[in-house]
Amino acid sequence: MTDFDPIDTLRPHIRDLPSYEAISDSVAIAEQYGIAKKDILRLDGNENPFGASPLALQALQNGYEPERYTDANQTLLREALQEFLQVPAENIVAGAGSDELIDLIYRMWVHPGDRIVTCGPTFGMYAFDAAIHQAEFIDIKRKNDWSVDEEALLHEAENAKLVILATPNNPTGNALSPLLVKELLKTNALIILDEAYIEFSQTNSMVDIASSHPSLIVLRTFSKWAGLAGLRIGYAVANKRTVDVFMKTKQPYNVSTPSVAAAIASLHDTEELDRRASILTSERDRMFAVLEKISWLEPFPSETNFLLVRTIERDARQISDKLRRKGIFIRTYSEEIIKDCIRISMGTSSQNDRVIEALSNLEI
Repeated sequence: MTDFDPIDTLRPHIRDLPSYEAISDSVAIAEQYGIAKKDILRLDGNENPFGASPLALQALQNGYEPERYTDANQTLLREALQEFLQVPAENIVAGAGSDELIDLIYRMWVHPGDRIVTCGPTFGMYAFDAAIHQAEFIDIKRKNDWSVDEEALLHEAENAKLVILATPNNPTGNALSPLLVKELLKTNALIILDEAYIEFSQTNSMVDIASSHPSLIVLRTFSKWAGLAGLRIGYAVANKRTVDVFMKTKQPYNVSTPSVAAAIASLHDTEELDRRASILTSERDRMFAVLEKISWLEPFPSETNFLLVRTIERDARQISDKLRRKGIFIRTYSEEIIKDCIRISMGTSSQNDRVIEALSNLEI
């Protein structure tokens, strides 16, 4: 018996990598807090409270063959997305959520030491994957109103391998200027736009530009708008040559058959999904109007299905802890620039009323 420990032979940067701070599932929360699962209100993951569409639920019951491998070429899904997006199927590739596609992009393009630029605070996976791939991660902090420092961004983009930006941004809720994107496309960096929340925004998607521009990749997901977060299904739109590289680099059966079936069915149920999105944006605006009347809260305008709210002279984590005791779960942050903020995902009207009542009567 030797004293060999495989952990000692890990690549050092992997061994020392901090874990990603993922949200807990409802069962674990129920056990931890001693709350019945039915009484837990999860507004911490920007999930869709209405769930999957009726057609998607039907497809999950009988719309696929679980004993068969999924189509590695993703033919039916790409064709359905072609009709939905009005871009050619050859410009589309699907992944197990946009998370997989972000990691795949880094694997395809990033060498150790390459510069990846973003504007924080933003989605944590950008930095997490950069650490895995040993990239130099440049995080240009946003201004006090969460707008992008365009001059600094364009300057850093000149020497970057890639620039990755969410629009609308998570967690700040604001979208990029199309003019800024056009300026970024004049640089020598690969530009990645993460449009996970675009269906809740008045901002136009840039998938049409991505389908023809060699330096732009747009990421989309079924997690938010379509309520399929648990099925892990997303897609990228890019130039055909770029998609060809995606297709030969990705794992062959990277999206599951039930995920594909539900995604295709969702694309046949867009009227219902758009109706639900409209309800959520109306609720977002209603919540904004109510919360800004609470003296110690400062909500920020949003083009998503969530609100970022600054807590004034109150500790955000204490607020979150008190809400958790009432069964309400929201998101807080350890990052300095945003540690005085909470993020509240939109629920149904009655769920949001529960949050409003709890915040209005909260004693800190």
